[in-house]
Amino acid sequence: MPITTLTEFHHWLLADDSTGTPFVLLHTASDGPLGCTARVASQLNEFDEESGGNWIALTSQVVHAIASDPAQRRLLGVDEVCPNCPPTSRCGLKKVFSAIARRGRVVFDDPLALEATKDDPNGFHASVGIPPSAEDFHIILNPARFHARCLAPLIADSFLEWTANRQHQSAA
Repeated sequence: MPITTLTEFHHWLLADDSTGTPFVLLHTASDGPLGCTARVASQLNEFDEESGGNWIALTSQVVHAIASDPAQRRLLGVDEVCPNCPPTSRCGLKKVFSAIARRGRVVFDDPLALEATKDDPNGFHASVGIPPSAEDFHIILNPARFHARCLAPLIADSFLEWTANRQHQSAA
């Protein structure tokens, strides 16, 4: 489900406590603000049986709105930003991206989200096109070799296999 307003964000935030569940971070060259992220979230809502349809695609605009409002930051448990930085600075936005990622079941496509979450073990990183750094990604897809409608299912299926493998490894 694409999230474009704070009201929609609040509905997702209060829907259930999915803290610690995995999230997806995309790197796309240009697909519009919610293009591939919304399609991946939709695929995961359809095929991730454990999620209860609670996957969202979050725009950078909503993240900026959250970062700029102290009450929204408190809802996420984000402490105050650096004293010399405005809340929507790189530092403040990275804290918000990180807090939302810890919540799980979210799909991002923002370079700051990558910076904020690249070492988070719950993050599945997929690139559609050439990424800035290949070692930061689980899967890299060449969009010239796939029809656009195939990209989101490939990413979602790869993510679901990745999570199943993680669960299998932790059980062993």
